[in-house]
Amino acid sequence: MEDEKPNQKEQNLYDKILKENILAYILQFSERQLGFHIKKHALLKDKLQTTLEREADFLVLITTQDEKEFILQLEFQARDEPNMVLRMQEYHAILQKKYQKPIVQIVYYLGETPSNMRSALAPSEIFTGFQLKSFRDYSYKEFIESKNAEEVIMAVLADFGREKQEEVISKILFRLSQLKTDITALNKYVKQLLVLARLRNKLPKIIQNQLGNMGTIGYDIEKDDLYLQGLQKGKLEGKLEGKLEGKLEGERAGELKARRELAISCLQDGLSVEKTAKLTKLSSEEVRKLSKEL
Repeated sequence: MEDEKPNQKEQNLYDKILKENILAYILQFSERQLGFHIKKHALLKDKLQTTLEREADFLVLITTQDEKEFILQLEFQARDEPNMVLRMQEYHAILQKKYQKPIVQIVYYLGETPSNMRSALAPSEIFTGFQLKSFRDYSYKEFIESKNAEEVIMAVLADFGREKQEEVISKILFRLSQLKTDITALNKYVKQLLVLARLRNKLPKIIQNQLGNMGTIGYDIEKDDLYLQGLQKGKLEGKLEGKLEGKLEGERAGELKARRELAISCLQDGLSVEKTAKLTKLSSEEVRKLSKEL
């Protein structure tokens, strides 16, 4: 069964939780999974620009006589710029993302002295792709055994193997209760668990059902925001469904009344029971009953 695709609001919520928790476990987790050993680390807090303000000197879409298309970019440089190759790499990434066509880049040097600018990237500078990993590639047991609650809740996104979802969820909740005996802290991670579980079908409902019996560790599901939202949504859907059903029943009753009135008129005009039934789409038996009432 496919998981529901998160909308942008939900995606932002997932990102917020992951960014808030990631420092608690990601270095140790990465060491285990990627096989490197950290001597020291420094957190880089610089924000990466989501849009690079770059204006090319000359940019044109070329179509050749044999119907091939490519983007031609020309730059005119009056002085040597040591990092020009990196600047052109930025251009290339932006153009590739926007146009998704082959790109030809040429820099014309206008200086008097010979240029020493690099025109090619070193192998280590070339983007050749990235490693793609899924949390479903890992067993939930690897997360649930952690001493960090931030890592434990990630178990909900991992592989459950052949174990029943209810059993795994029960283990996750129990592990959280072991790590966080303070009710306020426990509530925080249970709420985060509920949010992440929305990336998996049926899991939020399983968690909510189990939380209903969690009085022993002090979590009150009836005060949970997501639970209340679901409850309110259920009430609203039930109310709307009732209104719709009532409207349909009313429409059906009105239609039946109109057909009966038409049948009476036809009978009074001398039409046979069979022709009246065919015209009004009522059963012959019902038309005969109407004729006896005249």
